[in-house]
Amino acid sequence: MTQEPESPVEIAADSAVEVPLETAPETSPETSPEAPAAALPVDYILVALDLSPHSAAALAAAAQLAALLQLELRGLYVEDVDLLHLCGLPFGFAFGAITATPQRIEQASLEREFRVQAALLRKAMADAAGRQRVAWSFQVVRGSVTEQLLAASAAAQMVSLGRVGRSPGKRTGSTAQAIARRTQRPVVLQSRQRTLAPPFLAVDTGSAAADHAVQLGIKLAAAAGAPLTLLVYGDAAHAAQLAVAADAAGVAATLLHGAGLPDLLGHLGRSGVVILPVEVAAWLDAIPLTVIVTP
Repeated sequence: MTQEPESPVEIAADSAVEVPLETAPETSPETSPEAPAAALPVDYILVALDLSPHSAAALAAAAQLAALLQLELRGLYVEDVDLLHLCGLPFGFAFGAITATPQRIEQASLEREFRVQAALLRKAMADAAGRQRVAWSFQVVRGSVTEQLLAASAAAQMVSLGRVGRSPGKRTGSTAQAIARRTQRPVVLQSRQRTLAPPFLAVDTGSAAADHAVQLGIKLAAAAGAPLTLLVYGDAAHAAQLAVAADAAGVAATLLHGAGLPDLLGHLGRSGVVILPVEVAAWLDAIPLTVIVTP
């Protein structure tokens, strides 16, 4: 059985709190944002927001990473157009965000709930960013949740989202699975029972995506001053190269050799975060820790 890491990543808090940025204003069906003024690109981590406890954990993890890697924190709340399509249909029922009572979907009440959720999530964003002293912005869009997240992630450095949204009975939700497999950015998949905490474990399968997993593992371990375990599914020469790269970054790395998912599960130990290349994203449901999937 894996053990919960003792404490989350510690972030230094010696700078003043940044004011909220207005680079990503809220939008609504009635208004559209004006064209933004030309500005330098900003490195940011995108966090997908809803009112589920998994999303709250994803927000906390994203804020920690923003502070650790000196990124801006950007929140995105998607008003699900599929729910709007159910309005007025005889089988159109949904569970309320605040109460678990099934309710018939009416457009007026759904629009009102969208606004209530957006206000609550904006406050949560402000609180999380304030605790970590990072710049932040918050945007509301309407459309397909998966497609909107994929579009918004195109320029992000990383994406963070809850493993499961508001659908019960799943370990990894369909949206999380789709984003992890389709985006070209590292995706942090966070559960409500977990915090983003070292040590880090990166899986190397010899692929380009695995190289990204190892590089990210070294970067996170160096920034956090934490150890790194490298689980290598390859030859000894490649393992030696990984050890040299970790040592050059000042990271204490432990090299282990594996041959499949059972070996990974056997080496989880006290790891807090597992970094997987996308080709083994099918292992997600078997790993009870925070997982980052790299493209």
